[in-house]
Amino acid sequence: MDKWPKALVPTSGPMRQDKLAGAAEGMGVWGEQLQSLAASGVVQPDVMTALTLFILGNQPRDPLKKQKIPGAGGGVAGGVWVRERFTIHRPLQQDDVFTVTGEAIGRHVHKGRRYGTNASKTLNSQGELVGSNLTTGLLAYKVEEGLSDSLEGQSPDDVEAVGPDWDVAANNPCKDKIESLRVGDAFGGYEVLVGLDLMEARDTKNPDNPIHSDPELAKKAGLAKPIAGGAHVLSFPLEVVMAAAGRDALLHGAAFDIRWKAPVYADLTIIPNARVAQVEADRVVFEIDAVIVGGAVAMVGTVTIPLPRTAA
Repeated sequence: MDKWPKALVPTSGPMRQDKLAGAAEGMGVWGEQLQSLAASGVVQPDVMTALTLFILGNQPRDPLKKQKIPGAGGGVAGGVWVRERFTIHRPLQQDDVFTVTGEAIGRHVHKGRRYGTNASKTLNSQGELVGSNLTTGLLAYKVEEGLSDSLEGQSPDDVEAVGPDWDVAANNPCKDKIESLRVGDAFGGYEVLVGLDLMEARDTKNPDNPIHSDPELAKKAGLAKPIAGGAHVLSFPLEVVMAAAGRDALLHGAAFDIRWKAPVYADLTIIPNARVAQVEADRVVFEIDAVIVGGAVAMVGTVTIPLPRTAA
């Protein structure tokens, strides 16, 4: 019987420059804050969701094991995020030789679909904690008829995420702007066309998972059209939050709990929204979402920005 959790082989950065540039380009005209941050040499908050993919993509592969989706770079086919809880402890420089360690926490089957949950921690080249990620993703997009619900290891609902990091909150240069926010403040609400051109730009010419940019491979995976990656959909609501709270507001202890609810197919239009749901002396909490025009809610989540706690 398998023993859980299962340690993953550590891997080191930096991230590929074409991936970082592609994430900025994939924002189109809707990414002023994220594109500015990328131009400054810092890894964008949405790209921090890729740290789990980074370590998974560098695990030893069984050459005899058939990929779920042919053509996926590194063999990480079928990794479609459905939930991610992550904390950004401090900015990560794009050229930093960081190290990611992690473990596979469990896998489960629900309604004919297979899921896996992995946890990772990322240290920068100075040995400082940069990111903590807890990720649940689909292992294959197609439903497998007759597959019974099951659980190996831990359920993702039973695993506690790291949450906000108050120890680094004092380093946030956007503190004054964050403190000016009030409950009920709402931002975004504009339309974003998630065209195939933006999806191709973000995926680059060497994609990790070509269901996000290749129509033929998307069809082989059981999809009508390519779907936008989870981090791509997330980037648009995060842009809204950054415009409201400051370009660097999310890089100093902010905690994210994101759920992807429905696929965003190529050339659909979404509306990114952010609303201040809670303001306390030590935090500001945003509720965010991305809604498909004429359709379902594609993504929902919360973003908690910690503020310095005063000594009692």
